[in-house]
Amino acid sequence: MSIQLPPYRPIKKRSGIKVMLAALHALLMRELQTRFGGFRLGYLWAPLEVFFQVAIMLVIFGAVMRRVLPGMEYSLFLVAGIIPFFMMQNIATRSLGAVEANQGLLMYRSVRHIDVIIARAFLELVIYFFTFVLLLIGLTFFGIGFSLEHLHVVLIGWVGMFLFSLGLALVLMIVGYYGGEIRKVISVLFTILYFTSGVMYSVHMIPEPYLSYLMYNPFIHNLEMMRHALAPSYPIHHVSMGYFWGWVVCVMFVGLALYKACERDLIRSK
Repeated sequence: MSIQLPPYRPIKKRSGIKVMLAALHALLMRELQTRFGGFRLGYLWAPLEVFFQVAIMLVIFGAVMRRVLPGMEYSLFLVAGIIPFFMMQNIATRSLGAVEANQGLLMYRSVRHIDVIIARAFLELVIYFFTFVLLLIGLTFFGIGFSLEHLHVVLIGWVGMFLFSLGLALVLMIVGYYGGEIRKVISVLFTILYFTSGVMYSVHMIPEPYLSYLMYNPFIHNLEMMRHALAPSYPIHHVSMGYFWGWVVCVMFVGLALYKACERDLIRSK
């Protein structure tokens, strides 16, 4: 009795880019399922989380900030600052345990550590940018409009924030792998960064010489530019987009250099 075998189909060799894209797609699907698959409201939890945080800020600080904030509604001010900052914070802090959390996936040769970081970062970008757009549209229903005249500045600001976060995530992945107890310090540093980045308050309220020290923080420059683009009547002083992008280039360079230097150790840990 002869057995009919299926026709021979040679395995097609895929380029490195195609392998990387396939790995990123699989990692994205896994992240989506892990983060939102177990909840009834599913993906709606992403904008709801941010909405509740903005609402709490409005209740606590809204009455005071409306009186002192120049040229801009406080709700629009918060949306333009808090959402990009939370995206950066989530991308960076989630990378601390990326190696341990994905040991199972990293057993596959086609999946590399940088793929995990890129997939997570891209998912956060999509979630928070979608939430940003959703809340801006929601504000217009309450009569709080925004300008589209300098939309390109807002988009450039988001791209810069994403690249900065990606570089920082690569650095913190290495720190999380070697650092051990240093992880505890990172969360404290992000709390300090949150209060010194002008997320909740306008830098116009800060007197000298403290303002000069605060302006060393690159996030202030980017967030202030995005706010001015959405509300041109909001004044900006001492803000430099070049200064922020200088930080972006430096952080990306350090992140990629660290990853390249430590890649062999990371692969041995698979």
